[in-house]
Amino acid sequence: MSEVQAPRVGWKTLAPILVVHLCGTLGFSIALPILVFLVADLGGAAWTYGVLGATYSAAQAIGAPLLGRWSDHTGRKVVLAVSQGGTVVAWLLFLVALVVPRQPLGDFAGTTVTVPLLLVFLARFIDGLTGGNISVANAYVADITRDAKKERQRAFGRMGMAASVGFMAGPALAGLLATDHDPYRWPVVAAMVIALVGVFLCLRLKDPGGRCPEGPPPPRAITRALSQQQVPCDKSQEKGSLRSALRIPDVRLALIVSFVMFLGFNIFYAAFPVHATGRIGWNPGKMGVFYSTMSAAMLFMQGPLLSTVSSHARAKTVFALGLAGLALSFVAFSGASSVAAFAGAGLFALGNGLAWPTFQAQAASLVPEPDQGSLQGALSSAGSLASIVGLCLGGLLYPWLGGQVFLASSVLFVLVFLAVTRLYRRES
Repeated sequence: MSEVQAPRVGWKTLAPILVVHLCGTLGFSIALPILVFLVADLGGAAWTYGVLGATYSAAQAIGAPLLGRWSDHTGRKVVLAVSQGGTVVAWLLFLVALVVPRQPLGDFAGTTVTVPLLLVFLARFIDGLTGGNISVANAYVADITRDAKKERQRAFGRMGMAASVGFMAGPALAGLLATDHDPYRWPVVAAMVIALVGVFLCLRLKDPGGRCPEGPPPPRAITRALSQQQVPCDKSQEKGSLRSALRIPDVRLALIVSFVMFLGFNIFYAAFPVHATGRIGWNPGKMGVFYSTMSAAMLFMQGPLLSTVSSHARAKTVFALGLAGLALSFVAFSGASSVAAFAGAGLFALGNGLAWPTFQAQAASLVPEPDQGSLQGALSSAGSLASIVGLCLGGLLYPWLGGQVFLASSVLFVLVFLAVTRLYRRES
């Protein structure tokens, strides 16, 4: 059947995996408004929250390629269900941490080590390890669009929309469930119930056929170690490699840009919750409103606004505008008021909505089709490394620099702005 005659992959076909993906992001994002408060209550210092985030990212970097390759041999449905089950276990450990006596075990760099705090770290590691199932979900989408490859971009775009909705609804739900008397229990219970629903939905999925009978080709070392992308089986005959991709002009620059952008993002993600609770004085409800507002704004920026701006301006200009918005957002975050924080959220949504999709499209245009898998795997690896480094840096630097730490993120995006001309030098 020709590509033109291939059946359209519509909402009905994608709905099961979209709902599974929505449940995953929804359950994850519920923790965002409460986690910094929980870590502090269990004895953690400001830097502890950043290291906790890095623990999740490191575990996800390990789990993603393992789950992806396992799914090529045993089927997407089984691996998705098992990984969702791991998330249920992680939330169960959270519940245990809430009731275990907070007896101090010792002190380290301002952190009082307690059994509940160690359980939270273990829970985040398990959740990150199984949360790498995004690689399996993406492989599932690649499978069901095998005979309609022109639908893949639209399908992955809808996966992104599902994630944005989850990140918008999760913090709002946490804000509604958190109470002054017990701000943690019911959000955690809700996250566990959502994960259980996810297990049931995974078991209801129709496992797509056409997997590689002997698994996909062995990945390159850097991809095997850190990549969160699973190359579709229909790419198995292509001869692309990371080495050949790196020989192409500007690919190395794209990898550096990806690392620097993720580094800036994750310094913010580690430091802002501590800043919002300590300097601005927010409670879990206000944190939930903040994250939901920012996610809703990003959904609009990534959709209607990006489409409109891209139709009237060159990609180079759109990317530059997005970077400017991001740089200004971190300047706003350095303030110590709710007004400054929400202004920063609007600028962050604007900048991220314009800059990141535009950069992804440009990076993909730098290599031929046989090298796409290797390039995207390397970009994911760069992002994983930057997430780990940025989360640790954000948590460690905030106690010394306070709100000024966000200016470091602003400087990073200014540096990326200086690379715009080089990255888009071939744009007509």
